[in-house]
Amino acid sequence: MTDTLYRRKIVNTLEAFSSLCEREGFRWFMAFGSAIGAVRHGGIIPWDDDVDVYMPREDFNKLLAAKVPEGFEVLTYRTTPGLPFSYAKFSDTTSTIWEMKKYPFVTGTFVDVFPLDSVPSDKAQAYRKVFSKRLYAYKKGIRRTDFSSWAASGLHDKLVAIRDIFWYRPLKRLNMARLKTLEEKLSTQSGDKYIVYDNIYSDAKVLYDKELFSGVQVADFEGLKVPLPSGNDALLTQIYGDYMTPPPEDKRTSGHQSYYINVEERYSVGEVRKLKKEAAK
Repeated sequence: MTDTLYRRKIVNTLEAFSSLCEREGFRWFMAFGSAIGAVRHGGIIPWDDDVDVYMPREDFNKLLAAKVPEGFEVLTYRTTPGLPFSYAKFSDTTSTIWEMKKYPFVTGTFVDVFPLDSVPSDKAQAYRKVFSKRLYAYKKGIRRTDFSSWAASGLHDKLVAIRDIFWYRPLKRLNMARLKTLEEKLSTQSGDKYIVYDNIYSDAKVLYDKELFSGVQVADFEGLKVPLPSGNDALLTQIYGDYMTPPPEDKRTSGHQSYYINVEERYSVGEVRKLKKEAAK
């Protein structure tokens, strides 16, 4: 595997996603670091390794029900055991990525699709707090303990693992149902803002004026034409501040974990475990 091949597969996945959206009339926009990449680098940020996009909730729901091109799939926590996100992954089916060891799921090279939900500005913080609580409870039931490092782990880590195994894991289905119910309820809200509920950023950084998405500006991205929100500069400034100045060299990392990557073949979780075991001998 080479970085060039990996990046090519990501671009191919984005191209397939874009073509599907164009065919079906789905609205979407480049998001987060991918939007920075579009305006600052004309493509993927050199030290980044994925693509993020926004979709208004109504289009997001249509994507989940759409017939995707052969060789691709749409993954969500509802359909993919071990997926610890409420956003979707538009994934290539001919490659393998296992991101975090503690969450046993595989995708291929992917586009992360973040739904934009309407919300009243005065309710945004409260709604996101309860959503995060529900999501976290679900995630604690699906994460797995690394028993290979059990002996070296501290008391706190051992207690967390015991709690997960004997409390959250038996409640996994219940907590998934609670998350699903809450997500469906929040997705029907109306309001003057858009919000991204499942994300690492603070409330203030992912609560957006809807007018910022009222139009589209087109940018070049690795040879593709991609849509940016009309208020892209304001959005990126809200999230990152001076986004046009690259970070110091020692901070130029993707921030993503990659437990296993093979961009040329698709393996199941069980097959990856076997390959990792054999490689460790």
